[in-house]
Formats: sequence, structure tokens, C-alpha cells
Amino acid sequence: MMAIILTLNDIFWGEKVILGRSVIHDFSNIGYASGGRAFSGFLNPKSPQSVILYPRCVKQITLQSGDLLHVDSTGHAGHIAIFAFSENGTRCEAALGQAASTPIDMKSFDSAELCQWIEAQGGLAKAHEHAVILPDMDEAAIFRPQMPMDVWLAYLEAPEALVEGQTVGAISIYHQPHEGSLILPPPLGEIRVEFTIKRGSAIAYELAKDDFVQIIDVEGQQCSDFQIFSKAGLDTGEERVIDSTATRSMVSSAYPTPGLFDKFYDAEMRPLLRVVQDTCGRHDTFGLACTARSYEERGYPGHINCSDNISDAVSPYGVARRNAWPAINFFWSTWLDNNHQILTEESRSRPGDYVVMKALEDMVCVSTACPDDIDPINGWNPTDIHVRIYKKESSIRPAIAYRSKEDAPMQISQPSPFHDRLEPLTNHFAPARDLWSPVSFPATGTIGEYWACRNAASLQDMSGLRKFDIIGPDAERLLQLAMTRDIAKLAVWRGTYSLMCDESGEVI
Repeated sequence: MMAIILTLNDIFWGEKVILGRSVIHDFSNIGYASGGRAFSGFLNPKSPQSVILYPRCVKQITLQSGDLLHVDSTGHAGHIAIFAFSENGTRCEAALGQAASTPIDMKSFDSAELCQWIEAQGGLAKAHEHAVILPDMDEAAIFRPQMPMDVWLAYLEAPEALVEGQTVGAISIYHQPHEGSLILPPPLGEIRVEFTIKRGSAIAYELAKDDFVQIIDVEGQQCSDFQIFSKAGLDTGEERVIDSTATRSMVSSAYPTPGLFDKFYDAEMRPLLRVVQDTCGRHDTFGLACTARSYEERGYPGHINCSDNISDAVSPYGVARRNAWPAINFFWSTWLDNNHQILTEESRSRPGDYVVMKALEDMVCVSTACPDDIDPINGWNPTDIHVRIYKKESSIRPAIAYRSKEDAPMQISQPSPFHDRLEPLTNHFAPARDLWSPVSFPATGTIGEYWACRNAASLQDMSGLRKFDIIGPDAERLLQLAMTRDIAKLAVWRGTYSLMCDESGEVI
């Protein structure tokens, strides 16, 4: 049920009234169910996806034929601009039923992201300084595209309006995918090939050196076993595969993650793959892919299993059949307890979670969509896995997922504005909230950095700090209510540290 906060500080919960209580944010403890799995508090990815467009900002939405785009521009006449591009980069507002396009000042919004995207598609930003301007309407505008397209929506506003508090607020945009569409995260680069592994099956595929492979959990909570074979090894009759023991020893962790310790190794400690992005951060490297014997022992003889599926998939490459395959089990949650027992629970991956890796040599890969439907591994309901292979020319940066709250949408860690300057100085980066930040600089060392800070000066990237502009005639009063310090004593251009608490004094 949803909590409705009343002005009298009472909450209606169902048919009961809870007096004198408040909540920080609304949260549904029901969430949605997806074929046997429940994602408490999360929106169903197949329901309309909400996007908030703030003044002077721009948003990209990729639409397929038959999708619905809902733009509530009521009261925002002349402020919302639409740029529509077909798959080949040409303008296609007509496919949205909007033929009229007017010249637009690209300085009327923060257009850098849009201009860079146009240039990346091989176009000239100067040639696209025109857009459809939505008129003021009594109801929301709803568009159904007749072809796949990328739509960019811009909120036109002068910078002075932001400073003076004259804007009329953000607008809501909703994207409803068409029935039966496959909901996948946006591509990370130029895709060479992609395919879906149906539940309970496996597919073998080849990677060239420096190719990127993205393994996507389509509906969430689905284990995907993964193994690779060095093509050079296969040519000489040697099956060089990922060795979990060597990998854990080399990275001092259960599995590699983006950053300094990001590689999977074979038994001879030769690196095979780099982990570039990981949005789940919870996988298994301790066990085997499921086997026929594991199902027989639990009373399910003849149950389809990943080890047999792997053997069938790689047999065309001359790989010898095994009854039990060692594998990296992506999205499968396992850990060791204090008694050294391997424990497991339902997968923590959400719909659209993925792992991206870069091949360090030519190889044959095999991925499965695990058929296990008798325990929590796949939420008792196997689903599909999707694989994308990107061309080696793609520029995919290291990143992990960041969620500000348990029920918040996923954000990918971003490089800070200083990353290009810092990257030549160190390869030891780690996520700091949603930013990719340097940990240390080898040329100086942590002890050298300490003494520089004590005896000379140091420069630190503070991009990870949150910044807000509090504007308007009641700005000081708002801060006095929110903060624990007397903001009125703060001089112009001076700063202070303060806490933000709720009405009971608990730190938010």
C-alpha cells in the first residue's frame, strides 16, 4: 500500500489512520511481480517509464514502432522542443505526426550532450538547429512513432530565469513500450551482433581480441553460466578456460570487478578477460554449472541442466564433453559464512542488470540461461538472457551501478570532469558514490601524498559532493528549517558543514 501524508501529520494506511507519524518518501512494499519473481518497491520495466525534464535540460528517449510517448506540456507553451532522428540520423518528426519545425537557438538549453550525439552519428550539429515546439494544450501530448527513432526533448529556458526563480517547474514524460517488446538497457556502443538465449538453453559465440561482450539479465533474478576457451589453445588441442581459483588468488576477491583488479585468469595465471562494467555486483565463482547429477540427487532425473547445454553448444569447436563444467555464474548470489559453508539465496539482479567484459585475446565463449526452477537461484522461474557483442572500436568506460536508495533507479558511475587529466597519472580508480575517482597516484605514493598535504599543498577532486542551488525569497528560511546550524550567521561566500535531520532529530 502507498502512504499518503496529510497536512495534519497523520497517515492513512489502507483503512487505518496512524497518528503523528511521517515518512521520508513514498514506498510501495508490493512492487511488481514478473512471472513468479517479485521486485518489492521497483517499477515494472514494462509499465510507463517516468522521466523528469528540468528547465534548460535535455533528455534522450529511444522509441520503437508502436511505443507511446506521453509529454505533459500543460502550462509550458513554447518551452518544450522535440528533435526526432531516424536510425540513419535523418530528422523524422513527421513520423510523430509533427511536420512543422521551427528554427531554435541552441543556447536556450544545455545543448552540449545533444550536439555531441549528433556529431557521433556523423552529422553536423549546425544543420539541426530546428525543432518542433509544443504549443500550450489542455491535456498531455501523446505520440506513437511509426518507425524506430531517437527523440530528444529540450526544456527551453534562459539562464536568468533560473537565477531569478522565474521558471514554471519541471515536466513529466512517460515512455510506454509496445506490447511484447524486449526491454533492454540502451546500447553502450556500436553493436556487432546480438542475440537472446532462451531460458533453459546455451549458445556458443566467438569474440575477437578487444571486442566487448555484454551479458544482460532481461527480467532479473536469472543466473547465466559463462565460460570461455582460448582460440589459440583450441588450435593446439589445449582447453584454456577461466580458472576461478587462479582468478580469486590474483584479484584477492571472490570475483573481479571494474577497476585495478578487473581480470579473469586461466590456470596459468594468464589474463583472458577484463571486467569493464558491472551493474549487479553479486555473482558466483565457487561452484559448477548445474549438472544432471545435481537434479537427480534432488529427485528430478532427466532435468535439463547447464553442463549438458554447455557441452552441446561448444561441441562444434572440438571441445570434449564434460558431465560437470566449471563456470562463472553471473547474477547468482553466493557467499561463505563463518563456518566456511557456501550459502545461496535469490539473485539480487534487477531487470536490465548486466556485465560487460573486454576480450584480451581471440576466444570462444558460451553463455547459458540457467534452467534451475527448483530453488531460489532464478526465483524458481527461469527466464531469458540477452547478449550483445560490441565492435572493438567502441569506447566503453569502467563503471558500476549506483542506486541512491534501495528502490531507486540504477545510475552508472560517471567519470568526473577531471578524469581526462587524472587518467594518465594513475590506473587505480574506484567508485565514489556515482563517480569514478582516483584512489592513489603511484608516482607519489600514499605516503608522499600524505606529506604533501601536511607540509605543502594537495589538490583533491571534490566532484563527488552534491551541489544544490537554493534560490528564491524563502531560501534562507528553508535552510534554517532543514539544517542544524544557524544559517543566518553565515557570511556571503563562506561555507560551513551542517547536518540535515528529521523532526525527531535523526540524521537524514
